[in-house]
Amino acid sequence: MVEEHYPYAELEITFLRPEEGGRTQPPVLDDHRYRPHLRVPPDDAMLGVEFVDGPDGPAPVAVAIFATVRLLYEPAVDYSALKVGSPMEVVEGTRVVARGRVSRR
Repeated sequence: MVEEHYPYAELEITFLRPEEGGRTQPPVLDDHRYRPHLRVPPDDAMLGVEFVDGPDGPAPVAVAIFATVRLLYEPAVDYSALKVGSPMEVVEGTRVVARGRVSRR
């Protein structure tokens, strides 16, 4: 049996307040259920990820945190835009809910 390999990235992100377009309920990042997309401006490519580690409980709002994501569709999808130091956005549908940068690959 072939073992699947899922690459990971660490992000430093800040979830936006609801009045800034953020979520009304902050997500829980360490339960493998939050699966938004990442976008690296100015590129519009939507990169599917799964949050696998972060703060306990709901993510704090308007505070920089570190979280780990699994790059769900690599190698079929090119995640090379997620370079260390690259600014990125966490996107749900068309709405940006967090901003930050890639801190480790």
